[in-house]
Amino acid sequence: MLPPAFLPPDDADARTVWLNWLDAHRLAPAAARVLADVPLPQSARARLDAATAQARAQWLLHRAALQRFLTLMAQEPQQPVILLKGAALALTLYVEPAIRPMNDIDLLVGPENLAGVVERMRQAGYEEHSLGAGAEVGYLHHFILTDPATGVRFELHRTLPLLPPGDDALAWFLTQTTPHVLAGQPFLTFTPEAQLLHLASHAVLEHGGAQGALGIWFYDIDQLIRRWGKTMAWEQTIARAQALTWEAALHEAIHLARQYFDTPVPPTIQTWLQLPQTDLSGYNILRSMTAHRRSSSLTILHILRGLTWRQRVSQLSHMFFPSRAYMKRRYPDLPWPLAYPYRWFDAARKLLPGLIHR
Repeated sequence: MLPPAFLPPDDADARTVWLNWLDAHRLAPAAARVLADVPLPQSARARLDAATAQARAQWLLHRAALQRFLTLMAQEPQQPVILLKGAALALTLYVEPAIRPMNDIDLLVGPENLAGVVERMRQAGYEEHSLGAGAEVGYLHHFILTDPATGVRFELHRTLPLLPPGDDALAWFLTQTTPHVLAGQPFLTFTPEAQLLHLASHAVLEHGGAQGALGIWFYDIDQLIRRWGKTMAWEQTIARAQALTWEAALHEAIHLARQYFDTPVPPTIQTWLQLPQTDLSGYNILRSMTAHRRSSSLTILHILRGLTWRQRVSQLSHMFFPSRAYMKRRYPDLPWPLAYPYRWFDAARKLLPGLIHR
């Protein structure tokens, strides 16, 4: 039986809406593989095949950029990095990496290594996109740099978004890693347990769950549970989610994966999945971050909570007063002095309804 997200409608108009949804949620290559032996109208099959061909071409670019980056990092093995989300899963979870399209390559770098990794990339000619000049500016929880050879964007995270304040939570994630190799170059990914927690937080808390998250992120969760669900340490994973106040988000993420893809439920968590979310750790955070009136500004406030006071002050100053170069790039249709009040008003307009609703 086909998962609901991949079930093709019989009506031509409904099928067009479905294909548009698959494209918007980066699920067309996965649908093409799942439906390989299912009869489809020629136009629908051609569209899925075209999306798959495009995803394969994009993956070749991302693979080349990643190999170049890993070769660069191999020169400084004492600065390990952890691949996150799309790139990590494409290489370790999916039978074909192109099934997992991605816009950029995300990495987590330990706080003591971040400055060295960023500086090495700067020296290698990567183009930096940040709020201003400075060794530790970046943007909130990450630095953004583009590979000049391929145009692929790298996001180097100094922490994971929405982690509780303090160093203990990040320190745990930094120890939950598994080694892999790509074209002779080593890299790290999270263990399945840490991977699932991060994916749930990213899709549900950072991006609003059913309100704003992409379907591919719940397909990641579905595929992870299908691959490792029977061997995962579920009791410890739920306990960690409780400590992070992400238990309700994890609960919601698995339910949404089941809704889209009929994700099988491991026996270990069947009782837990039947609990009301109001009884779970982090329910109030889940409610505020998935509310209809949530905004990206509210997410920024939660991200700032996870930074040190020095980092908060630095980030807020750069967020309110970015460099002239950033403002010209971010608001090309406005004279750069006028872009500042526009930026402040726009942030307030997005943030206030969310705070009032919260």
